Amino acid sequence: MIDIVSKSDSMQRLLQLAKRYARSCATVLIQGESGTGKELLARFIHENSPRCGSPYIRVNCAALNESLVDSALFGHERAAFTGADQRRIGCFEAAADGTLFLDEIGELPVPIQAKLLRVLEEREFQRVGSFESLPVRARIVTATNRDLQLEVTKGAFREDLFYRLDVLTLSILPLRDRPEEIPALAQRFLEECRQEASHHVENIDSHAMKELVAYHWPGNARQLKNVIRRECLAQNSTVIESFEIPRPGSLSGAAGAVALPSEFETMSLKEIERRVIQSRLRRFSGNKENAAKTLDVTSRTLRNKLALYDTLSDAA
Repeated sequence: MIDIVSKSDSMQRLLQLAKRYARSCATVLIQGESGTGKELLARFIHENSPRCGSPYIRVNCAALNESLVDSALFGHERAAFTGADQRRIGCFEAAADGTLFLDEIGELPVPIQAKLLRVLEEREFQRVGSFESLPVRARIVTATNRDLQLEVTKGAFREDLFYRLDVLTLSILPLRDRPEEIPALAQRFLEECRQEASHHVENIDSHAMKELVAYHWPGNARQLKNVIRRECLAQNSTVIESFEIPRPGSLSGAAGAVALPSEFETMSLKEIERRVIQSRLRRFSGNKENAAKTLDVTSRTLRNKLALYDTLSDAA
């Protein structure tokens, strides 16, 4: 997927930045919605780094059992707890001199966040049941689909850990903000499906492609791939002429809209707008022009809104 999306200017810039970051040993934080390709970007960093010949270990933090997360990350000694019948090395140790990718870092329980912070600061860890300190040799790459700064304000994520992770940051735009990539991605996924299932579908006609480009893709590239795979399996023709994808009003809820984050439910419209703008500015490191472009407003409108928020804050 990386080689296809790199045809767009935004992804070319992102990949160029990722290549520069790959040469460093500093921690990388990758931000983006689910399905945008955060793991692919993490692997891209590893493969373009001096560590490419060493292990690449991925940990899905959201899938870790809270009672065993210590053992999964740091390993354990024999008899460290009930059922520990032999020594086990954890992910930090298994990654050795390679890359340790902590996916969905925002899902880590707060107590484990404290332990991770200590490990990142001291560059050493201990297996559960051991007093021996082992060095952290791996390069740490993390990813999240959450707004970690917002999670910090809610008390769900440690502020000190956030700043420890937020050294080098890469933000992947959702697919709806880069529609120019959809035709190339669609063709790539079509070819992948052909190779996997040896089906007879050869192309997507112009009308069907326009449908794909016009859709907002809440599930991003992952959803696009699933839609194409499903259509390939259902087709009797060699050309896809239309797609069955969700339309406004076809989902449960008002007009098929995606549910708002729960914290938005009690906010005023101005407060929601303010938070969206702040989040977008963080994504572009304060660049108002880029933020305004993806918000579909002019730079002047964005500046005026920011000035209004400052005025409201002073009045409060």
